[in-house]
Amino acid sequence: MKKGVIIPLALLLLLMTGFGCDRKQKGPSNLSVGKSKLVDSGLTLEAVKHLKKAEQEEENKLEPRVLLLIAYSQGIADKSAMNHGVEAEYKNQRERRIAELTEAEMNAILQILSTPSRIRKTGLQIFVDKGAEVVPLLLDSLVKGQYPGLHPNFTDILVKIGSEGLPQILETVRAEMIHAPIKVKLVEVIAGIGDRQAVAALKSMQKSTLDAAVAMTINTTLYQLGEISYKTEILSGLKHSNVEVRRASAKAMVNISDVPPKTLITRLTDRDSQMVTDLVKALAIHRDETAVAPMVDILTGELDKDAKQAAINTLEIYVENKLAKTLARRATELLTSGKVSNARNRLYLAQLLKREPLRNQIEAIKTFEDLGYKLHEYYSIEESQLVKTTLKQLLDLLGN
Repeated sequence: MKKGVIIPLALLLLLMTGFGCDRKQKGPSNLSVGKSKLVDSGLTLEAVKHLKKAEQEEENKLEPRVLLLIAYSQGIADKSAMNHGVEAEYKNQRERRIAELTEAEMNAILQILSTPSRIRKTGLQIFVDKGAEVVPLLLDSLVKGQYPGLHPNFTDILVKIGSEGLPQILETVRAEMIHAPIKVKLVEVIAGIGDRQAVAALKSMQKSTLDAAVAMTINTTLYQLGEISYKTEILSGLKHSNVEVRRASAKAMVNISDVPPKTLITRLTDRDSQMVTDLVKALAIHRDETAVAPMVDILTGELDKDAKQAAINTLEIYVENKLAKTLARRATELLTSGKVSNARNRLYLAQLLKREPLRNQIEAIKTFEDLGYKLHEYYSIEESQLVKTTLKQLLDLLGN
């Protein structure tokens, strides 16, 4: 009798246990699958399907909600929503969710975007479209040094938001406890916004600031806002003993009208790579053929790669505008002379020669001086594989 009762109860318990197990979710959650498909695989539409379910399933809605907003944004940006006939739905969902976006959700988005990925660009556009409401968050992140990898993006977003965020930006710049480098960045943002409403506040700050670099950045911004009387002071900043002042002055040179090229050329001997990089960029606008030799010297000197890359870009412009008619010969002589001991610098010379205007120069003088043949001969003795790879590409383009 007892055995007959015990067996059915045991079976019943087993059946109940099995039923309970069946109700538990098996495998990865919709949240983890959706996130992986969005961030890692680029399968936006599939990600949306999983994230919709995750928004219903998850007790904490924060992560699925922000991922879903990014997914809708990505689907619009990569055209997958349009290609599958759901663009209107994605746009409506995106617009509604941006309007409802909370500060906690904005912080969650920044946390996701702080790791470089395919969704960073479309994710950051959410902040642009949200508008002035994100300005305090971005300013706070800049001041506190949060998400440092996104700081260039933050300043770009602030410029795109424009005049709506100007009062808060000016208030932050005026605050005494804000470090000078942050003030410089924010004054540059004001220049990018280009609203003359900032002129009076900037003039007041210019008179009171004790930091020379901030003062110079204010000068350059005021000039860009139409206050041309600051031009002389900005030009004099190129000779300042404070490197930050020289950098601010040099960076402004692309926006200053009628700059004497020789003023820029004489400062190319500065040891600061950042300053020289900006001067070389300015020489692409304020052109003079006497700048060619010192820019070639930059390619074989000790400055960093940014300065050398800027020199290559500007020299290409000079060749296009017939301001460096013998540059291909000069660069070939330097490369093949054996006098440039640094392989990285030889690589920059080879990269310069590979640019189309330089190749055209080589072809133009081929009948009386075959630079291509000289380069071909040199190729066999070049020891750096990196240089040889670029040389081979150049020779192929020349047909050698």
